[in-house]
Amino acid sequence: MKNIHLKSMLAALFLALWCSAMPAVAADLAQAKAAGLVGEQLNGLLGLVDPNAPADVKALMDSINAQRQAEYQRIAAKNGVPAEEVARLTAQKVIGQAGPGHYVQTESGWQKR
Repeated sequence: MKNIHLKSMLAALFLALWCSAMPAVAADLAQAKAAGLVGEQLNGLLGLVDPNAPADVKALMDSINAQRQAEYQRIAAKNGVPAEEVARLTAQKVIGQAGPGHYVQTESGWQKR
C-alpha cells in the first residue's frame, strides 16, 4: 500500500519539480542538458557530464539539486520511507523520460539518449 501511495506522490513530485522551476531556470537547465553539460543521475540528482562545465552551470545544478533533495526529504517524511528510495524512484521516472541527445547515468557511466 505504501509503495502505491509513494508512486503517486512521485508522479506529483515529478510534475512539481518540472513546473515549479522558473522559466529562465528551466530554459537554462534544458540548454545545459542539450549541450551535454549535465545529466540525470541514478540517485535522483543532476550530475556533471562535462567536468569542465562553466561555473554558472555548476551553480544551477547545485541549486536544482538542493531543491530536489528538500522535496525528497519532505515526501519521505510524509510517507515514512527513506529519502533515498524517493530519489531512486524519481530518478527512474526522469531517466525514462529523458529527451533525445540528453545524458543519463547508467550502471556503466554516462549514456547519451
